[in-house]
Amino acid sequence: MLDDMAEARKGSEKAIIRARISFAFVLFGLVFTSAWLALTALSGELPVFLIGALAFLGFVAARLLASHLPLAWGNTLWLGSTNLAIFLGACVVHPAGGVATILIPMAGFPFAVFSLHRERGHIAAMIAVPVLLWVTWFVLHDGLSPLIGAQMATRFYAPMSGATAFSIIIFQVFYFAFVSKTYEAELEEATRQADQTSRAKTVLLSGISHEMRTPLSAVIGLADLIEEDAAKREDRQQALYAGRIMEAGKTLLSTIENTVQFADLAARRAPVTPSAVRVATVIEDVRTQYRATVREDAIRLSQADSPLEVWADRTMLTDILSHLVENALRYSGPEGTVSIGITPARDDQVRVTVADDGPGFLTDDPEQAFAPFERLDQATGTTFGAGMGLAIARLKAEAMQGRVGIDRTVSQGALVWVELPRATGASA
Repeated sequence: MLDDMAEARKGSEKAIIRARISFAFVLFGLVFTSAWLALTALSGELPVFLIGALAFLGFVAARLLASHLPLAWGNTLWLGSTNLAIFLGACVVHPAGGVATILIPMAGFPFAVFSLHRERGHIAAMIAVPVLLWVTWFVLHDGLSPLIGAQMATRFYAPMSGATAFSIIIFQVFYFAFVSKTYEAELEEATRQADQTSRAKTVLLSGISHEMRTPLSAVIGLADLIEEDAAKREDRQQALYAGRIMEAGKTLLSTIENTVQFADLAARRAPVTPSAVRVATVIEDVRTQYRATVREDAIRLSQADSPLEVWADRTMLTDILSHLVENALRYSGPEGTVSIGITPARDDQVRVTVADDGPGFLTDDPEQAFAPFERLDQATGTTFGAGMGLAIARLKAEAMQGRVGIDRTVSQGALVWVELPRATGASA
């Protein structure tokens, strides 16, 4: 209900803005076509008066037919008749009157009265018309016999032409400034609402995750007790079931913890305590985490003696590399190999690469892998995981002024890299 009321209010505000813009156009056109009609009537020359009447009647006809014709065609009628009247006026008034100069700012009017997305054909045509008419007048004006002489043209028509040309330019500038300000306000409002929605989702996600963690920990603990009891009674079937419950519970708990991490990082609540950290030492710690569950040579470090250090939060860096290694192990399968490299990078950065020999990122857009809860259908090993690892790794790297990316040039497997600022004069 509130959303409907908000949408109705926005629609009403936009309708008011459109009405104001339309009124401004009508007032502007009415003032200047009436002024030119009066000036041509005072000339005493019927052809000149008819040209002024053409501009006035074209404008009036476009306004009267506005409710019967599409707006684009009404504006086309108005601009077409106005441009034609200006051209004919330039032909019958001495060049000293400067009537032809009005055609120049008229070339910008289509951008103000037509939609750039829906009416590009009208825009192109109405830009071309004043340009072609001005070129035609410029080529032919030396051979024309004006009905309004130089003296009258200089005294009356030149000031009117200048005032009209400048007014058109000023009107367009104010119009585009108004539209720009309106769109800017709408963009700021949309951004504010998006940020508010994002914060609400983050808070909700964090709250739900925290509420689920306690009962899930109890489930895991009870499953562990049941497994121990079944083992004592040599009930293999019950021990197997309890073990599977505990394994699934731990996986779900890990997913919840990752979700909480992601929510905290997205809300910028995660504290960062940077210091000089030797990268090779952290990688060795990560290898130790997986030593009991993977082959001895499943994780290889090519520069174990690298002295390179980064300015980072050691815990965050460990988590980043753990996520990258876990992701690589998952998608390369039980017989796969993960290779870790450490190299200096440009702009005083250190790059750590994690490569696997799996199927790689089977998608046209590898960046999609960094979206939270995204899985790209290339896992050949375990199917556990919610697709949070790369998203968390990127957020943590960015929190430490670093970045994470994917090397798209590799032909076999996948290669993910993380770059962090290089530390100077300190040791981990």
